[in-house]
Amino acid sequence: MNRELSKEDVREIYDSEAKYYDFFELIWGFLGLTDLRRKLGKEAHRNILEVGIGTGKNLDYYSSKSKIWGIDLSKEMLKRARKKADRLGKSLGLEIGDAERLPYKNYSFDIVVDSLGLCTYPDPIKALEEMKRVCKKDGIIMLLEHGISNNSLIRKLQYIREERHYKMQGCHLTRNPEELARKAGLAIEKCERTFFGVFYLIKAKAQYN
Repeated sequence: MNRELSKEDVREIYDSEAKYYDFFELIWGFLGLTDLRRKLGKEAHRNILEVGIGTGKNLDYYSSKSKIWGIDLSKEMLKRARKKADRLGKSLGLEIGDAERLPYKNYSFDIVVDSLGLCTYPDPIKALEEMKRVCKKDGIIMLLEHGISNNSLIRKLQYIREERHYKMQGCHLTRNPEELARKAGLAIEKCERTFFGVFYLIKAKAQYN
């Protein structure tokens, strides 16, 4: 594996690809991602923090009564999320920031969402622990992710492609979001997978000692 990309490297990749991102989403949508987004939206309500909000693909599915905050490393992604929120009439506060150092107080949000971000964070467990910290004790953490497949052929192809894909996209193909969530101290209530197990929708609660 080549060196780990810096956060600035990842920021530059997503700034440059922001204008194309929603086009790729059309393809992923046909593979089951859109259906998972709809299911996520049914769970998310009240005060929502979306970590790695990107271009705001989940905004279509959140209740108009919810107050939404979004954070992302990419300024260009956030510009597109703002336009989308304005078009949809959704209440959305945005800021550039680091998932591993969330700028919010403990227990601030009813729902914390991470959307296709665990593949990019240098320390995904740290990022999950931050999501746990800012989520209310009776709140929910929803993870919409991609990761290692449960199909042996696709899993083999993911490992073959891993190094090149990471170098180009700043995105790991072979992480397991469910395992990462457990290691971060989340209690998984439900995990649904689609497209040969590549896309994950995880509903979890924080566990406190």
